Amino acid sequence: MRNEATVREANEAFYRAFDAMDVEQMAQSWVQSDATVCIHPGWETLHGWPQIRESWRTIFANTGYMRFNASDVRIQIMEETACVSCIENIFTVIDGMTIHSRVACTNIFVWREERWLLLIHHGSPIAESQSIQVPDIEVNN
Repeated sequence: MRNEATVREANEAFYRAFDAMDVEQMAQSWVQSDATVCIHPGWETLHGWPQIRESWRTIFANTGYMRFNASDVRIQIMEETACVSCIENIFTVIDGMTIHSRVACTNIFVWREERWLLLIHHGSPIAESQSIQVPDIEVNN
């Protein structure tokens, strides 16, 4: 069915594949064609399933621990295309310390083979806000 619940489930399956760090599970979420696009935070744009699959292999092979929690999930459905925007809350362990990072993400799904499959994944890092002191500014009217 092409409804919000099935789009949400497809998006959650994508993040479960992240958590499992399983390339084969990840492959189940994607359209496997030259039309797929993936932009990992800080990476060049990847085109086509073979290049994207290799990126997941590289990420999973070089990561000891990674967990995702998607928040602020918003879903828009336009016939056979669905857009999911969310914040990826990523927890990784580096040198014994848990690091929390946030990524603004857009996932575009298309309706294929009677299910939603990922066509485009784009993640952009969110800069951590910092408090700075600004000197008082005098305003003249």
